[in-house]
Amino acid sequence: MGKGNNGPYIRQLAENENLYSYLQRQTLEEVHRLSGKVWTDFNAHDPGVTLADIANYALTEMDYKLGFGTMDYLTGEDGIFEPERFGLFPPEKVYTTAPVTPEDYRRLFFARIPELENVWVECNAATGGYTVKIALPPFEEEDNGKTVVKQVTKNYNSHRNLCEYLDKVIIVRSAELEFHAEFEIEPGKDASIVLARLYGTILHYLSGGVYICAPEELETSGLSPEEWLEGAEGIVRVVIPMQKNTEYELYKKLCQVEGIRSFSTCYLMKDGKPQTDFSEGFSLKIPCMEKELKVRIRQGRSVMGVDMEKFTRYLKTFYYAQKRISTNESDVKGIGWGNMVGTYRNIFTYSPIAGEFPACYRLSLGQETHASFEAYLKLYDRTIQQGLEEVKELPNVLSIEEKDMGRHSSFRNIYALKSRYLDFLDHLYGVESQPEWLEESNCYGEMESETIGRRMSFLRHVAYLIKNRAKARDITMSEGEHNAPIVKEWFCRLLGINGNEEHTVGNVLPGHNLQLIEKKPDRPLADRLDALLIDERMLEPEHVTAVTYEQLATDEEGKRKEYSQLRAELPIFNRNRISGDLFRHGISLGNYRIVEAKKGEYLLVVHNKEKGGWTNLGRTDNKKRLNTLANILRRYLLELNRECETVYVLEPVLVRKTEPFRLLIVLPMWTLRFHSPRFREMCRELLRSIIPAHLAGRIYWMDEISMQGFEHCYKLLMRALTNNDLADYSAQLLEVIYELLGKAVEIQILDDAN
Repeated sequence: MGKGNNGPYIRQLAENENLYSYLQRQTLEEVHRLSGKVWTDFNAHDPGVTLADIANYALTEMDYKLGFGTMDYLTGEDGIFEPERFGLFPPEKVYTTAPVTPEDYRRLFFARIPELENVWVECNAATGGYTVKIALPPFEEEDNGKTVVKQVTKNYNSHRNLCEYLDKVIIVRSAELEFHAEFEIEPGKDASIVLARLYGTILHYLSGGVYICAPEELETSGLSPEEWLEGAEGIVRVVIPMQKNTEYELYKKLCQVEGIRSFSTCYLMKDGKPQTDFSEGFSLKIPCMEKELKVRIRQGRSVMGVDMEKFTRYLKTFYYAQKRISTNESDVKGIGWGNMVGTYRNIFTYSPIAGEFPACYRLSLGQETHASFEAYLKLYDRTIQQGLEEVKELPNVLSIEEKDMGRHSSFRNIYALKSRYLDFLDHLYGVESQPEWLEESNCYGEMESETIGRRMSFLRHVAYLIKNRAKARDITMSEGEHNAPIVKEWFCRLLGINGNEEHTVGNVLPGHNLQLIEKKPDRPLADRLDALLIDERMLEPEHVTAVTYEQLATDEEGKRKEYSQLRAELPIFNRNRISGDLFRHGISLGNYRIVEAKKGEYLLVVHNKEKGGWTNLGRTDNKKRLNTLANILRRYLLELNRECETVYVLEPVLVRKTEPFRLLIVLPMWTLRFHSPRFREMCRELLRSIIPAHLAGRIYWMDEISMQGFEHCYKLLMRALTNNDLADYSAQLLEVIYELLGKAVEIQILDDAN
């Protein structure tokens, strides 16, 4: 085709680029090498040559089907490619950053609050307290200041970082300047509109010249998504230029206003004196009546009047035009990012290669029994069909969505494949969704599918967690269901535990009418809760049977029924007390045994891992029933252990300004994992890696009783912090919390390397 023709065309492949020709040549060369001089008939009619011809064609077709981009194979039949389904997040979730510096917060306020004329943010480096000074537009209503203050407070606290707080918001009333000018406008231009543009330009300059860019401007900006989103909290880009704040710089901008031909005079007056330096901070007086104007507008030889109603209307329109972008951020989300688009490829149909042979071969297609030659051909079919099936299941293998976990897969090693892909995502985002120490301490018997599910849950939120790593709880909201500090959310998602701030672990066992009894060294043997088996002859091998695993109910109603039967049939629950030893180590089926007490009667016993000996849990003449009850008890205790795990992150500076940049981290110590010294040390290291390096603090490991008191005070404190009038009450609650923390079983220093 001619060089000038840019239409689609098929390029003829060179001989060395043609896969079919290559396979044919290689096949004949290999056959010739293997046969030597035994076989020299390479004619097309030979069955071996015919088979090679058809098989190589099938392989060439397979190569074509596998030659598309990976994105096409991950695109559904509806033609939609969902990157986040595979843990690939869009730029606005990966490149945006949470506000950290005063300048970051200033950008945040400009992007989120269009009613601001200007804003200055100051941080007290000694306490972490922020002071926000705001200037309002000159034509705003009197009560709007209160509304803007509320917006500033709301936006700050929803983005607040750990151990930082909003000290105060101040409305600044800048001195007003009067605009004096004489200028000529271009023919046909409306004097009222041109004057509105001049006033809008002056207002914009005096407020810092901040420019808010909509995402649609990305394509014409020449910036990459990374550059566009650098330092931004959202997809709206806030540009704060470096201004000289001089009369000359402003004059050059006014000369560029649409409709302006020339200026005769142009200056800004304060108290009758022209101003040349605006760095002190000024606002502009907006005239309401024509007689208040200090301008003279000429068009040719005519002096033009000003329609004040039109002037005011257009001035507000010009002023808010680019600021209003921020109010519609959700509507423009994703615009201009060059969204990835795939093409669905229907490549999964396949016809057996036996159908390609000439009729003279008399191959029996569709029949169950085949000749040896036909069975041989099936090997080709099976290989190709298996390859296509693997491609078809690729979206399921790479998906991190929970809904895709339960789908049937023909891969025997589906979990190993998913684990490898999750490892890739870990390296991509610089995280560990399955640290080595967590894998080593799999004391809850987490199955491979459960591990994959937990890792997928963590990686579905990894972009949000990384971006907001330092984010604290919003103290203007008393509820905590979706209001936990990111440190807690990261920790809980990684360990697979409930991160809801409304979930209280101290009430889990009382909620099941159980009281936890821990071993005390000074307690006499007669006062122990456990009925120890003194007669060791009963534990001889011929009298003991290991408990075997049984499949139990998976639905909630079935579980409740089994747990009711458990309580009714095992006498150990009659006293509603459970030892810490049984609570922790009863989650392992290997700790249970069924002992034949005498002929026809059996005991269910559990080994006390911490204090030694065996505890009698129940007695019956039904050995099989005891095996079932052991399985039910094991699962029941496992669920209770998981429910009793959480972490709390408390910032004393919110109550006492004398305790800046310090955290109190509180965790329960009565579960199996958290009872292990090594696991507690690994948790300390994990928390240290998540928490910003400039913050210090202590980690308190609490028993059940102390945790109940702490959680009660913590909830009251979170509610009190929403009301500034309850500052004294908050201080009293913090005092009580410190008293409770003094009873901790173990206290770790957050930065303790030992």
